[in-house]
Amino acid sequence: MKHLDIKIEAFLKLGEYLRKKNIDSTIHSLILKTQNNNRWFVYKNCVNALKIWGDTLRKENILKWSSKYNFAYKKSKKIGIIMAGNIPIVGFHDLMCLLFSNHIGIVKTSSSDPFLIPFLCSKLFEFEPKLAERVIFKKKIDFVDAIIATGNNITIKHINEKFHSYPSILRGTRSSIAILNGKESVDELKLLSKDILTYFGFGCRSITKIYVPYKYDFTLLKKILKEKSESITLIEYLNNFKKNKAINEIIKNNFHIAGKLIIIESKNINAEISSINYEYYSNMDWINEEIESKINSIQCMVGKVNKGNFVKFGEAQKPNLWDYADNIDTVKFLLSL
Repeated sequence: MKHLDIKIEAFLKLGEYLRKKNIDSTIHSLILKTQNNNRWFVYKNCVNALKIWGDTLRKENILKWSSKYNFAYKKSKKIGIIMAGNIPIVGFHDLMCLLFSNHIGIVKTSSSDPFLIPFLCSKLFEFEPKLAERVIFKKKIDFVDAIIATGNNITIKHINEKFHSYPSILRGTRSSIAILNGKESVDELKLLSKDILTYFGFGCRSITKIYVPYKYDFTLLKKILKEKSESITLIEYLNNFKKNKAINEIIKNNFHIAGKLIIIESKNINAEISSINYEYYSNMDWINEEIESKINSIQCMVGKVNKGNFVKFGEAQKPNLWDYADNIDTVKFLLSL
């Protein structure tokens, strides 16, 4: 279909642009502006998010993803998209799904990330000007036919109250986990440290809970996490670290210090910034039951587990186009309207 080929070509050109070795002056200025607006969005993390999208927008990935669907023209509707702002560019996948459908997006970016996504759209519109007719950025969402929203549980509750009668995808707070067997190599644990510390742990795909076998030796993991976390200088993160360390000392939790990260024994899968939780397990049957009981709170699972839903160490922060948030197929939803 010609209209589909045009869209694919536009996104391929965007991918090529983002894969350029050197950051151009426009992106450089926007990243600095983004960092000034939200100190958690440090320059390095913004660049990382852009590079991941550059690697994602390759021909083999787009064709594998898009070939699953029938994008034949259907009636166009107005879709409200309310984006999260926990990590840079996190709402761009919803926008891509919408642009491959025939709908119009009424888009509200997060106040934490108001610059980068509109810029990516402007580049996309340079490559295919007709797409510009399909995206409208607004500060308030009204008069739409359906809604896609992502945020914390409190935000989603308010959105649900306002749009409860609309077809919707509403995504609340989720966390990600890793299963360790105690035989991981140094390289695998280094990759795990990226899954934990990239974006300071704010992403729903950031590992916030690890499961370890009884009598697990934390020595190597602590060493690697110490090396990885020692480079963190953001004062907001360091204040969280000092506060969490003091609280856990006062309440006498079992915990380990790994540089500027706290590893706390806890049954919770959600963790405070600057910390992750751990829990011991005795066998995989228990792990399977644990996952089943918390499946609606888990976004991503990492480990050398012979199970389809697990991803490799180091891959948690690099979702494929077909790895939908909350396991809800956004394109299928859009095409059903």
